[in-house]
Amino acid sequence: MLFLLIAFSCLLFQFFLPWWIIGPLAFGFSFWKAYSGRNAFQSAFYAVALLWAVIALIHTLENENILANRVGQLFMLPAWNFNWVIMLMVTALIGGLAAGVAALAGYYCRLAFTKR
Repeated sequence: MLFLLIAFSCLLFQFFLPWWIIGPLAFGFSFWKAYSGRNAFQSAFYAVALLWAVIALIHTLENENILANRVGQLFMLPAWNFNWVIMLMVTALIGGLAAGVAALAGYYCRLAFTKR
């Protein structure tokens, strides 16, 4: 449930807001719905990593991997034909980690404000 909430809301809001909207969304939904720290981090990480990987794949296939291969050259990767795959994985990892940490913070923030 948390995975779907984060994935669909990030997809929707990233059309007209900056990329970092994933942080407040993951924070808010994890504050509201997460039942453990592991659930919060994993749901947000996988939701955003999958979302960003699919979006990056769509964009890189549109331009025949030209931009991703040039960014790979910028990072001094070897001149392989699949630099775009590495760049796709890096993109997914960065987005997933940003959302996962925000979601974990949201869960722990809720724990800090609730009575036990």
